[in-house]
Amino acid sequence: MVDIAVIVILGLSLFSFSTKYQPKYEFEYSGSQIYKMVQECEIQDATGFLYTVFVKGYWNADIGHFEQEGFVTDTGRGYFEMVLHDGRIISVGGKQSYREDIQAVDITLQLKSKSSVFYVLKPFKGSTSEVRARIEASSSFITYPQEDTAISCVLTVEADAAPDITLEAEVEDTLRKAIFYMKKADVVLQENGMTITVERLSMKDFDTLFDILEQYFSIGSVFTGDIEVVYQTAEEIEVEDVPVLESYQDEHIYPGSVHVRV
Repeated sequence: MVDIAVIVILGLSLFSFSTKYQPKYEFEYSGSQIYKMVQECEIQDATGFLYTVFVKGYWNADIGHFEQEGFVTDTGRGYFEMVLHDGRIISVGGKQSYREDIQAVDITLQLKSKSSVFYVLKPFKGSTSEVRARIEASSSFITYPQEDTAISCVLTVEADAAPDITLEAEVEDTLRKAIFYMKKADVVLQENGMTITVERLSMKDFDTLFDILEQYFSIGSVFTGDIEVVYQTAEEIEVEDVPVLESYQDEHIYPGSVHVRV
């Protein structure tokens, strides 16, 4: 009888140990936990993980039911903003909030990636295809399967453009509606060109960005400036592989800029 009890206790201990250190990829919050949820968003943004949120609640304008998935574009004190799949950006507050668009009842934050590798690419100039190829080739030193890659940078584009605030707003709106995984895109038109500041743009939508620009302008070469790259993995990076990845050197990557988050 004693032996059986020992086996049971040992089994429960092993189960507790394994579940205690099992990575967590989904977080659930009630509307009253909005501050805790926003804090988690900010942690995931800082670590470069790809995630979405699914919100259940009510529109404050008409008390209509709301239940949709979104990508968080900004956070604030007790609220966050997210883009929906149709391109609309809405604000979400807690259960007793009336200033935001949505009063949340339940929120689920789901991680799409398991680890991330940050690094900074040096500026270069080329065609859109050359820019894409350079960015994609830069992550060849990472052997873990890719969930996605996101970039943040200022792109200076040669184009048959001229200053036009109204057109800038139109282009930004079109980009926002077409690209889900992107925190922002600011367009400034200049004589014979433009600058586009993108934040956490998915490389899966890199071509989409320039396809949209080419609906408005004839595009030439692109100068990138520094490119902050976040390679988001589909599997968690092993701790012993972190020093190897962070010591990687390449002529196109700034020395010491490689950092891993697991």
